[in-house]
Amino acid sequence: MSDAPSHEERDAMVRAALAEHGDSGRTPRHTLFYFHGGGAHDDLNEVARRAGFLTRGQDETTILETTIPVDEASFASVSAMMQAWAAAFQLDYDGWECAVVTN
Repeated sequence: MSDAPSHEERDAMVRAALAEHGDSGRTPRHTLFYFHGGGAHDDLNEVARRAGFLTRGQDETTILETTIPVDEASFASVSAMMQAWAAAFQLDYDGWECAVVTN
């Protein structure tokens, strides 16, 4: 069993880092999601585009882009969706990042 933090723990760590800068996560902002591995990137891209994400990447990396709030209440379903897509398309979901927004 891996000692790596769960996605929920990693999500909380990103939000804690945002909070240190006075960011509640409630303001929508540009957010990136990272997928790696030898799975079905083309299928992920198709499903993500239909869900409103921009997609880019090359070789064994896909990056999904959107503008969303990242507070826990808003983000939990998105995080779960990313994990489900990774499982469905046999990819590794490596997490997300976003800009700090303090207004």
